[in-house]
Order: sequence, then structure tokens, then C-alpha cells
Amino acid sequence: MDSHQQKAGKIEREGNIKQSSQVPRNKSLKIFHQNIRGLGNKTNELYRHLHHDLPHILRLSEHDLSESELQLINLANYSLGASYCRKTLLDGGVSIFVYRNLKYNTINIDEYNIDRDTEACEIQLDSTFNKLCILAIYRSPRGDFTNFLKQLDLSLQKLYKNKYNIIICGDVNVNYLIDNNCRSKLDAVLHSYNLAGIVEFPTRFGLNSQTAIDNVSIDTSTIRKYKLYPFINGLSDHDAQLLILSNGEKKKMKRNIIMTSKEKSISIPQQISNGN
Repeated sequence: MDSHQQKAGKIEREGNIKQSSQVPRNKSLKIFHQNIRGLGNKTNELYRHLHHDLPHILRLSEHDLSESELQLINLANYSLGASYCRKTLLDGGVSIFVYRNLKYNTINIDEYNIDRDTEACEIQLDSTFNKLCILAIYRSPRGDFTNFLKQLDLSLQKLYKNKYNIIICGDVNVNYLIDNNCRSKLDAVLHSYNLAGIVEFPTRFGLNSQTAIDNVSIDTSTIRKYKLYPFINGLSDHDAQLLILSNGEKKKMKRNIIMTSKEKSISIPQQISNGN
């Protein structure tokens, strides 16, 4: 039995979780982003962390599933809007789940995908945020960085020509907590489309390190009001991020932490002092 067949047996169903419709009805849009490091056996726990205040969009990378396995995933209240599964290698991949009441179109960018180098998918929302496009992207640390930049540029060209407002959510294994050559090259591509990374806090913690290799990139000249929060759920060695967009004047990003736990919430000082 191959590893995909083994994982298929571990895919969880959501039949024991009550349906909810608690997505806010105001003009805000909530986008949840996480490198989940294997989605198949985490769907129930992920939903429990989110069900009290459901985001409109769930963007998950490294789902580690084949196309047939991903189609079996059932997240209550969500449909699979777009995805990429590796063609020649195992694991990896990206996915976008959309809340049931939202209208959207899937944008096909499969021609730009290369396993490990660039794994991406896109949707365009039919919403008050005119022509808003959400690009989910993943680059493996073993991927070719030059190929990644080239394919990212090509996919952004396609969107830019159609005058989309673009949001990129991704783990591209470029650390934004420090200046480095890869960050400079990536910024050069992003800035050419008026995009900039807005994550300024660690998203992944090692025994002796902390990095911000998960990022959200937006055009702050068109997205005038937003908030970005770390979202800690313990489901991966990558913390999630929660982006909240609102119509209105630009507002400075806040760096509050959202910490979910079955027992209690942990403040920032407690989280640091209790960490291993």
C-alpha cells in the first residue's frame, strides 16, 4: 500500500460537527492562512478552533493529499474552491476553501505550477471587494528559487492584465524577519505589482529559532483598511495568520495574537515564557 492510500484511511469526516452560519454579515472579509502540514487527520480539530467565528476563506498549504483524497475532505460550511496537488511527488500542495454563501470563480494557473518550485491556486471573489483575487502559493525549501520567481511573475502578469486586486497568502520559505538576498529578490517581483508583505511577526518556531516564512502580500493603496493577527492553534509547526479586510480608510496593521485552546487563552508574555 502506498503512502497516499495509507493517508486516505485517515481522512476525517465532519458528520459529527453541527453546521454553523456564524460568518459576520458586515462588510469585512476574513481570510485564514496556515501551512497545515497534513490536512487529512486534522479537519475536525481545525474546525473546532474556527467554528465560533468562521472565516470566509481558508487557505491551507502542504495539505499532503492527492487530488482524489482532497476531494474527500469535508469541512462543514465550506466548499473546495481551488487547489493544487503534486503531479510527480508526494505531499505538498495548496488549497482554498470558500464559505458556502460566497460567490467565486476559480482561475486556472496550472500552467505555472512545478512540484516543489511553485505550487499555487487562485480564486476571484464576487464581492464588495471589487475583482478581489486570492492567490495561495507554496514553495518547498528544496524548490528552485529562480524558477519560483519566474513562475510567480508569470502568474501575477496574468492577474495584473485583468486588473484584479491581488492578495497572496503563502509559505515560500523566505524569512521576512531579517534582510536577505531571497527576500530582496522576492520583494522586487512583488513591488513591480504594487504588492508588499505585511507579516512582521514570527510564524514558525524551532528549538533555537523563529522565522516569518509564511506571509501575506497585499496592495495597501487599494486595500485601505486591514488587520492581521497571528492565530495559534497547535495544529502545525507553522502558526496561522488571520487577515481581516474592511472597506474604508487605511488603518495601521495591528499585531494582537489570537490563541485558541480547549482549556484557556494564553497571552503573549505567557506564550513566550511557557514555550519549549
